[in-house]
Amino acid sequence: MRNNIFIIALILLVSCTPDPEPKVTTPDDTDTEIAFPSDFVQDTIAIHNVFNDESFENDTMLSLLEELKICDPDVTKPFNIKKPPCEPRFYKFFKYNKNLAWKDGFALEIRAGIDDFPLRRLIVFKRIDGKLVKLNGFAANLAEMHTTPTGFNDLMLLFRDTEAGSFVVKYVWKKDVYEFKSLEAVDGYLVKPALQDSISRVVKKRLEKNHMFF
Repeated sequence: MRNNIFIIALILLVSCTPDPEPKVTTPDDTDTEIAFPSDFVQDTIAIHNVFNDESFENDTMLSLLEELKICDPDVTKPFNIKKPPCEPRFYKFFKYNKNLAWKDGFALEIRAGIDDFPLRRLIVFKRIDGKLVKLNGFAANLAEMHTTPTGFNDLMLLFRDTEAGSFVVKYVWKKDVYEFKSLEAVDGYLVKPALQDSISRVVKKRLEKNHMFF
């Protein structure tokens, strides 16, 4: 049963008004956000994350899974939930930076149930000193991505909470990892910009408590 007090309180703080325009900063701002050039037009990348592809987009993806050793390249073996076959019905690849080759960086979404984990997971990898390194891990769906001037897309992640509903959270690239930026929506209701900072802190603590990123 949901924590009704928690979810009702959050919904009272959100609104169905359209998303605000991306913030434009100047060199004089004390904000640490990357400035959006005046001629930059932000695009939204829709995500198709249903696991129904019959094959991977290219052979590199299969090679990357084999390198990570998280699945079995031999698809003829009996199915094992702990180490399923390296097939697109269990794994999906996304580019978080169009300038990175697949072999150098990608986000990998893993279907719910794999390794007996009940939720989908999104893991961000980057090749460092020749090895694939996990930068971030989330118990979440990738809902959409927003382009940025740096080339590193903002990630909009959908976290599901059995007691408090669903949260859409924005993660932005800072230095060498993705960091929590803001709560964008609760159960489909957009968060009022004036209350975004305070409510984001509440939800971030809840996600931490529930070990929704790793």
